[in-house]
Amino acid sequence: MKSGFRMVSRWALLLLVTCLIAACGGGDDDTTATTTVSGVASKGPIKGGTVNVYAVNANGTRGALLGTATTSLTDGSYQVSNLGYDGNIIVVVTGGSYVDEATGATLTNPGLKAALPSASGAVKVAVTPLTDVAFKQMSSATGGFTTANITSANAVVSTAFGVDIIGTQPVDATDPTKVAASSQSAIEYGVALAAISQMVNNGAATDVQAAIQQIQTDLSGSNPQLTTTGPALAQAITDLTTGTTPTLAPSITTDTISMDNSIAFFTDNEVNPPANSTGVAQAKALISDLRNTVLSVVNYRTGEVSSVLTTPFNTTVQEVETVLLPELTTAAERIGWVVTSLASIDNLTPGTPYTFTDPVRFPGETLRITTAATGFTATATITNATATLLSGTVSVNNLTNPTSGSINITTLTTQTGNATANLTYTGTLSGLLLTSVTLTGNITTPVGTFNFSDSAAGQRLSANFSAVPGSPGSLMLTSAYFKGVAATDTVRLTGAIDLPTLVWNQNIGPQIGNVAIPTSGSINGKIEALSAGNVTLTLNGTLTGAFTNAATFNPDIAESTTNFPNWSATFDGTIVAASGLNISALLKASMPAFQTVNFEAKYTRVLGDGSTIFLNVTGTSNTGTGITTATMTNQDGVQVALSFDDSLATDSRLSGTMKTSGGETVGTFSSVSGVPRATYSDGYFETIF
Repeated sequence: MKSGFRMVSRWALLLLVTCLIAACGGGDDDTTATTTVSGVASKGPIKGGTVNVYAVNANGTRGALLGTATTSLTDGSYQVSNLGYDGNIIVVVTGGSYVDEATGATLTNPGLKAALPSASGAVKVAVTPLTDVAFKQMSSATGGFTTANITSANAVVSTAFGVDIIGTQPVDATDPTKVAASSQSAIEYGVALAAISQMVNNGAATDVQAAIQQIQTDLSGSNPQLTTTGPALAQAITDLTTGTTPTLAPSITTDTISMDNSIAFFTDNEVNPPANSTGVAQAKALISDLRNTVLSVVNYRTGEVSSVLTTPFNTTVQEVETVLLPELTTAAERIGWVVTSLASIDNLTPGTPYTFTDPVRFPGETLRITTAATGFTATATITNATATLLSGTVSVNNLTNPTSGSINITTLTTQTGNATANLTYTGTLSGLLLTSVTLTGNITTPVGTFNFSDSAAGQRLSANFSAVPGSPGSLMLTSAYFKGVAATDTVRLTGAIDLPTLVWNQNIGPQIGNVAIPTSGSINGKIEALSAGNVTLTLNGTLTGAFTNAATFNPDIAESTTNFPNWSATFDGTIVAASGLNISALLKASMPAFQTVNFEAKYTRVLGDGSTIFLNVTGTSNTGTGITTATMTNQDGVQVALSFDDSLATDSRLSGTMKTSGGETVGTFSSVSGVPRATYSDGYFETIF
C-alpha cells in the first residue's frame, strides 16, 4: 500500500507542475505572406460540404470570394490554400451532411459560418454552431466585421464554453478512437457540439439553427450570460455522459470534462472576457495573467526556468506522500495484523496466548496475543529481534466468533517514533479468514494525527483482504478506504482516499512495503498547505489515477521500454492561493511510453474587474532527453507554443513565439541568464517571472 499511495501523490504533483511549466511558452514563427485557411467544419463532422472563404471589405461587409474547397468525407476537414490575401476573413460552409450525435440520424448541414481577424500565413478556422453564434453577434454589431467586433464576439463565445472556438478543432465525441488521439480542448469542443444536438433531442429547441439562435440571444447585449440555454446545455451534457443510448465515447464522463462547469458558472454570471484590441496587447495580457497566476501558486526563485517546480503544492503533496501516508500505512498495517489475527482465532480459549507470524508482509516480526482470564480482553505485542513495535490492549465481542471490539495502542513504532491509537473495529469472517475490517477512532503519531471517529459522517479506515497467491496462511490487501482528517503542522487532508482494487505484484521487494498495489485510486476532498496554522494553498476537488501495469512493473530494476510505470491521472477542482487567487482547473497527465509524460491543463479564472480568462495547455515532457514541448491557447485565440530543452546551454533552453488567432506573430521567447523572457513585435520585452 505504501507504493500505491506514493504513486497517487506523485500523480497529483506532476499534474500541477506540468500545467505551470507548460504555461511559459510561445509558438512557431511563420512569415509566409500568402494565407492558407484550414480546419474542421462540424456539427458532427460535416462531410461533403462546400467551404467558401471571403475577404472583408473596409466597411466591415463581406467582400470578394477568395477560394473554395470541399470538406473531407471522413472528418469534415478542409483546406483552402494560397489566398493571396492578408486580413479579416469570413468562412461559410454550406451543403453536406453530418451524423447527429444525439440520435445517430444523418442530417443536412444547417449552414455554418465563422470569421477570423487579421488572417495571415497558415491559419486554423473551425466552423461550427459556436462560431455561427459568434458570427451572428458580429453581423449585428455596429461596423460589421471589424477586427474589434470579430475579436470580441469570438472571445465572448469562447469564454462562455471554455474553449477557443476558432483555433481548436473539435473531434467527433462519439468516436472512441479519435477521442483517444485528441487533445482535451478538442474533446470538450466536440462535447459542446453534441450537447446542442441533445438540446434539440430533449425538446429545448426545435432544431440546430433554433438552438444556435437561442444561445446567440443569451450572449447578446450588454450582459451576456447563458441564462436560458445554460440549464438546457448542462442537462444535455449530463444526458450524453450518463445515458446509454446514444452515448459519447466511453472515456468521456462528467469527471473527464470541465465544460459543464463553465456553462454552469456563466448561467449565473456575466461572460466578460478581457478587452484587448490588438494582437500585441492580447499577448501582453496573456503573459501578465500567466505571471500573476504562477507567482500566486509558485514559490519562484530567480534563475533556471526549472525553479518553478518548487511550489507550495509540491511541498504539500510531498508531505502527504512522505509523512502522512507512510505513518497511516504503518499504523494501519500493524493494527490490521492484530485485528486479522484476533478475528481468525477459532473458539478462543480464555487465558491462552496465541502467536502469529507473517514472513511475507512482516518478515522477522512476531505477534503475540494473550487473552485475559475471561477471554474478552487481551494484550497484544509485535516484536522483532531488537524492539517492541506494538503493544496495547484488545477487546472482543464474542469468544467463538470475535468480529468486533476495541483496540487501545500505547506503543506503535512508525518511521518517526511512537504512535498511539484508540479504535473500535468490526470484521467479517469467511470461515477462519478475515475478509474485511473497518476501524473508527483516531491515531496520533509524532508528526501528524488521523481522526476518523465520526462514523455518522462515514469516517472510517476500512480494508478488504484475501489470501496471498501461493501463500494461503497470509493475507493481502485487496481494497482500502480512508475518510476523515489527516494533519501535520504543514498540511491537512480532509476527505477520502479510495483504493478500490489492489493486485499482488511479485516483482516488488520487501523494502517497498506491502506488495499489494493499487490499480486505481482517488482522493476526493481538500488538501491544504499550512504555515503557522494559516492556510496558504488549497486544492479542492477529485484526483483520480490508474496504474495500468500495477501487477507487473518492477521498481527494483532499471526502467526501460518494457519496464516503466504506465499510469494516468486527472485532477478536477479548484486551486485557491492565500492571495485570493481562485482557479478552476482540469489537469491531466499520463505516462503512456518509457520516459514520456503527456499532460493537459485547463484553467479558468475570474479577474478582479469581473472579466474571465481561460488557458488550455497540452504538451509532452521526455525525462530522457530533457525536452518539454507545449502549446497553449486562451479566450482571445492567442496561440502559444513552447520548447524547453534541458540539454542545451542555459540561454538556449527556452524558445518559441506567440501568434494571434489570425496567425500574426506578435512575440518570441528566450532565456537571458536563465530567466525566461518575452519579446513583443513592438520592441517591448519583459521577463515572464
